[in-house]
Amino acid sequence: MMGLDRPTWRSPFSATRMQINVPHIVSTIKTKFEVEGLIGKFFEIRPYQFVSASGLLSLDSENCILLEFDKPYEEFPEIFKSPVYRMLIIFNLYQETEFSRMLQSSIERLQYKDNIDRIVLWSTVEVQPENVQLLKKITADLIFIDIPTVEEINKTKSISYFIPIEGGDLIYSLRVNLISERLIKRLRKMFHLVLSEISAPIYNKFYGKSKIATYEAMEFESDKLNLLIKKLKMDGKRDIAIDIGCGTGRHSFVLSRHFEDVYSYDFSSNMIEEANAVKRKQDIRNIYFAINDFEYEELIDEQQFYGKCDLVVASFGMGSFIEDTATMLRRFYEWLKPGGYVFISFYNANAITLNVTPSWRDSALAAQVDKENHSLEVYLTAKTRFNIFCKLFDEGVEGEINKIFNIDTVTTYPMIMALLPNSLLENEFARASFVSADRTLAENREGQNGYYVTVIAQKPQPEANSRLNVEQILSAFNARYEVLEHDPVLSMEDVKKQIGYFANCMIKTVIFHNKKIDQYVVILIQSEKRFDKAKVAELFGVGAYQIKFATEKEVLKLGFPVGGIAPFGFEPEAPILKFVDSAIAHHACEWFYTGYGDNRKTLKIRREDFLNIIADYRSLDL
Repeated sequence: MMGLDRPTWRSPFSATRMQINVPHIVSTIKTKFEVEGLIGKFFEIRPYQFVSASGLLSLDSENCILLEFDKPYEEFPEIFKSPVYRMLIIFNLYQETEFSRMLQSSIERLQYKDNIDRIVLWSTVEVQPENVQLLKKITADLIFIDIPTVEEINKTKSISYFIPIEGGDLIYSLRVNLISERLIKRLRKMFHLVLSEISAPIYNKFYGKSKIATYEAMEFESDKLNLLIKKLKMDGKRDIAIDIGCGTGRHSFVLSRHFEDVYSYDFSSNMIEEANAVKRKQDIRNIYFAINDFEYEELIDEQQFYGKCDLVVASFGMGSFIEDTATMLRRFYEWLKPGGYVFISFYNANAITLNVTPSWRDSALAAQVDKENHSLEVYLTAKTRFNIFCKLFDEGVEGEINKIFNIDTVTTYPMIMALLPNSLLENEFARASFVSADRTLAENREGQNGYYVTVIAQKPQPEANSRLNVEQILSAFNARYEVLEHDPVLSMEDVKKQIGYFANCMIKTVIFHNKKIDQYVVILIQSEKRFDKAKVAELFGVGAYQIKFATEKEVLKLGFPVGGIAPFGFEPEAPILKFVDSAIAHHACEWFYTGYGDNRKTLKIRREDFLNIIADYRSLDL
C-alpha cells in the first residue's frame, strides 16, 4: 500500500475554445449596468485609453471599462486622500495564459500612471496558481468565466435584460448575454471588495453606528456568539477557531481570548491591514490574519485545518455573500472536529422589510436587500452607496445546512426596528423598548421575519469510522491496492479533477433510502452512467416517488463521511440491499478507482480483488 504525490493543478475549464467578440461583451455589460440603474447611482463609467511601450497592452473603450466609485471624501477628508476609487476591467486578455513579466509591468504601470486602484481581468483559460498570485501582488484579480457551450446555452432557463447582438444569430447573442450576466454577478462580488477596501479605515469607528437597527444587529450577533463560545469552553473545545470574512477582526479578537489559535481571512487587504494594526498594538500572538478570497481560493493553512477546528464563524451576513452554499458548508464540515460548531449569518428572504414598505425614507438599516437582482444596496455613508451580490437565506439554504449539520438554533433579528425610521430610534427610551421587543421576538421560532438570520449548527458526532472496516476487508482478501491522497472531494467529478479520468474504471457508490420501511439500497455503477430511478424503485417494490437519494446525514449513519463513500465496509447492523452494475465485471480494467471511506483518499484496487470482495452483491443491468 502506498500514497502518491499530490496531483498537479488542473484547469476547471473545457479545452474547447470558441471565438467571442470582446466589444460585444463590453457593450452588453454597459447596457445591462444602465438598464439595472447602477450607473450614476453606485458608480460612473469613464472613457479610458492606454498603450504600453512594449505594445503588449492596448486598451480603449471597446475592450475595457473604467468604473469610478465615490469615497466619503467630503465627510472624512483627513482619512481619504482622493475622492474616487478606480476599478479597471480588462476583457481582451481573456485567452492569456502566461502573463509575462513584461505584461505584468505594463499592467502595473497603468495603475501608477492613471491612479487605478484595482485591475480586474476576465479569463477563460488555465492560468497557473503562481501567476495568479503574482497578479494579486500588483492588485490585479482574475475572474474566470468560461465561454458557454451550445449545450449550456440550451439549458439556460432565463436571462435578465436580454440584449440582442446586431449581426449575430440567436445562439451567439445568447452566448454573449450569458457571459455578460455571469461577469456582472462576479463583478458585484468585486464591488463588495471595493466597499471593503474603501470602508476599512472608518469601519470600526463609523460603520453602522448611526444606523440603529444595524448597530443593534451587530450587538445581538456578538451576544449570540459569546454564548456559543461559553458553551464550547465548558465542553473543553478551545483549540482552533476560524473567522471567515473577518473584516477588521471584530470577532477575531474575541475568539483569541478563548481559543489557542485563531485563523482569520478576508479578501480585502485594507481590512487585514487594519486588523493587523490592532493585533500589533495589543501584542496579540495567537491570531493569524491573511488575505484570501474564501469562495474562489484555497485558504492559506487550509490543509492543516481538516478535522481540527472547534468553531467556524462566518458572521454579519457572510453566508449571503457566497453563491455556492453547499460547497461553503462542506468546507466548514471538513475543518471541524466531530461536535464542532458553525456560526453563520445571512440576510433573510422572509424579512418583513421585503413585504412591508414604510412610507419614510429614514431607514434604521445600513443596507437594503434587492431580492429581484440578488443584490444588497449598502450605505457606507449618506452619500456613498454600493450594490453588491447577496444570496438570501430561505428554506433551501436551511435544508443545505440540515443535510450535514445538526441545527441548534435559527434566529432572526431585528424585525420591528428594521421597519422604523432611524430618527425614532435615536430616542433612548424608544431604542431600549424596541431592542427588548425585537430580542423577545427573536426567540420565537414562529415569527422568523427579522432582517438577519443567525444559524448555529453542530457537526454530528461520533464521526463516521467505516474506513477501518474497509481496511479490514482489504486485508482479509489480501487485496493489492494503493491509496491515492488528494484534497477533499464531494463528487466523482471532483475525484476526476484530482487524480485524472480513467474511462470505465471509476466506480461510484450511490445510496437510496426508502423511508417507509427504513431500508437502503447501495448500487455500484460506472462513473459515466446515470440511473433509471424507476428500476431502483422496482427493487424496493414501491413507486419512484417513494425513494430518494440518501441524505448526507443518512450516509453518516451508514458509516461514511460526506464525499467518502466506499463500495464496501458499511456498518454491519445497517439494513442494506447491495447491487452492482453487471457491466463492471466485463470491462478490461487492470485497476478500479473507488471510494475509501475518507474523502481525502481514493482507493486504487486491482480488478480481480475488487470483484472478489463484492461477489455477494446482486448483479443488475443498468
